[in-house]
Amino acid sequence: MKKLLFGILFLSFLCPVNSETKDKKEYGKYDFYSKCLDDALPKKMNNALVWECSTKASKKIDSLIQKQISSRGDCDKEGFESHACQLKRSQTAFKTYYQTECTWNKYGPHYEYCEMMLKKSRLEWLDKTL
Repeated sequence: MKKLLFGILFLSFLCPVNSETKDKKEYGKYDFYSKCLDDALPKKMNNALVWECSTKASKKIDSLIQKQISSRGDCDKEGFESHACQLKRSQTAFKTYYQTECTWNKYGPHYEYCEMMLKKSRLEWLDKTL
């Protein structure tokens, strides 16, 4: 009877571990940072990992932001300001905003993480508004 009870308890402990390790993680549309961390951990664990993953994610997000903005056409400065010109002007203002905000950021020494998070929010906003 004790062996049967012990066997059932043992198997019940293995089931959650087994199912947890076999599940594939699903990432959101712009979760480049999380994916980078998951790919690196536990093989690599150090303070530079936040910087590395933030920088990689930020570069990908930058290219997606530029793609969104350039999809609105060229900015010709003659006459009525086009939507493309408004977007380019707002992107310049956004750059000033994140540089200032991240200099005084609440994330401590991780300027890159702050920048990446603000850019991610900007990209999500562009998705909704464009």
